[in-house]
Amino acid sequence: MWQLHEKPIRNSGNKRLNNEAMNPVVVQKLAKGAKSVLSNKYVLLGLLVIVLVLFFKNRIKRAFRAIKEESFDANETKDVNQIAQQYRSASNPSGFSWMIDFDGTDEDSIRNLAFQTKGAFERVSQAYNDKFDETLTDRMRNELDTESFQNWKSIID
Repeated sequence: MWQLHEKPIRNSGNKRLNNEAMNPVVVQKLAKGAKSVLSNKYVLLGLLVIVLVLFFKNRIKRAFRAIKEESFDANETKDVNQIAQQYRSASNPSGFSWMIDFDGTDEDSIRNLAFQTKGAFERVSQAYNDKFDETLTDRMRNELDTESFQNWKSIID
């Protein structure tokens, strides 16, 4: 038998590859180990759950959002929900969500809403977050200039 006396092959991580790595006995043991792991019903169930969650991630998000909106709509008559909706209307006069950053802001309405929000900011903010999936503070920071935002913040606190 003759032997090859070549330099060891290096992979991209600069780890030396072992000539035994492709040894049929080693490959057979690896295959047997993989088969035993994949034959375990709990491992298969875990893999199935991971694949399904990754596959249906957006549908799951939409379902949770729909549940939040239903709870918001069920309490539609409460003042905090009406104030949250009015904040959205003031920051998005057109009513098209894709135009929220382009269609201007009704700053007078936001100032009036700030006085209504005083003392109930946490509840209004939670209602806004439940309905529109963003915080009220972040939306106001995007809509108002720095001075107007500070005035709004001082009114609601």
